[in-house]
Amino acid sequence: MPNTTTRLSDVFVGEYYASIPAVDNPEKTALYESGIITKSPQLDAIANGSQGTAEVSYWQDLDPDEEPNITTDDPEVKGKVGKATQSSMRARVLFLNRGYGTADLTSELANSEPMEHIKNRFGKYWTRQWQRYLLGAARGVIAANIADDDGDMVIDAGAAVSATAFQDAAFTAGDAADMFAAIGVHSVVMNQMVKADMIEYLRDSEGRVILATYLGKPVFMDESLIYAPGQYLSVFFGNGAFGYGEGSPSVPVELARDAAGGNGGGAEVLWERKTYLLQPAGFSWKGETDQNKTPTAAQYATAGNWKRVFDRKQVPFAAVISGQAAGG
Repeated sequence: MPNTTTRLSDVFVGEYYASIPAVDNPEKTALYESGIITKSPQLDAIANGSQGTAEVSYWQDLDPDEEPNITTDDPEVKGKVGKATQSSMRARVLFLNRGYGTADLTSELANSEPMEHIKNRFGKYWTRQWQRYLLGAARGVIAANIADDDGDMVIDAGAAVSATAFQDAAFTAGDAADMFAAIGVHSVVMNQMVKADMIEYLRDSEGRVILATYLGKPVFMDESLIYAPGQYLSVFFGNGAFGYGEGSPSVPVELARDAAGGNGGGAEVLWERKTYLLQPAGFSWKGETDQNKTPTAAQYATAGNWKRVFDRKQVPFAAVISGQAAGG
């Protein structure tokens, strides 16, 4: 019996494919809604035009410790003039791709089109990968803070989190403590917060929970928020904690047809390519600069790959470490 299934390769047009939202395209997450990620045209341009890393320039604030001149009536006395200065931090571009394939025989036996399923799930796949890099960067900058800045953004809560520990973490930023807009926690920590009645829930018109919050701030869970074996990392994020840019790969989506695949039965591979730039505010990338060696999410979480270049109060991150370390 001939195969009558219409294959993706029969109708595939790259530009059109890229413009169609996936069937399972996820709703905006708490990360997006919280405002901690800022899309930046400047970072878009860097993602499109850099060779893997690039310097991002920024203006230093005027020094509040410089006292104003005292006005006099003597025309010979010249007032002291200050100046604005620029500094820079290094950003790392991520060049990523992924392909998923299937043999023709699979479609014939299943009487369905697995490539359509792959297409519909790619959006969810990239969202998950992107979030892993984001949380990796968060873990990396906190680890760098502990290693290089005496942990001035971090509170050790002991065996379990508490409202006091969370409050102390926020106030590591002093009078800028109100800048934090969202919190990321491990599921173990979320369980502790629920038991301590620290969590409030936003519900829709039918009573379904749509968002967990703490002091009005969205709280999201991720199992990667581990500091060490047996210890958990809860991270506070401020508005604009991450700058985000996206480049345009030469061929962002491509369908490869392999006539010899499946021992001659035919096969297809659907490729998607992404160029991302995710920059934690106040930190400069110190790691690999070769464009052919895009760092992994685990390398993004490495302390030695980041260096803080902003004053503590200007950095929209804070953290609580909790739990008992293995062997401790």
